[in-house]
Amino acid sequence: MRLMKVMTVGVRRIGCSDWDLSISIINRLFEDSEYFIVFQKVDGKTIITDGNDKHLVTVDKPLFSETVWAVYGDDGKVQYYTFMLPDEH
Repeated sequence: MRLMKVMTVGVRRIGCSDWDLSISIINRLFEDSEYFIVFQKVDGKTIITDGNDKHLVTVDKPLFSETVWAVYGDDGKVQYYTFMLPDEH
């Protein structure tokens, strides 16, 4: 299944250093039924959690310059993740 990627103005502004890697992580975590994913830059790495501080993945480079949430949605026609900054929620 292919999931769409939607991003807010804030995420568009800060960008991502590797969208292909971010999307592949999202696709894998979706298979594990993870619907709320947090990307957090820590000491030059990206720590990815489930939003409840459960560690899911560590990436050896920063993907985003700020904390970014990826939130699953399904409108009945399309399944997607919205990438947003926490203050955009």
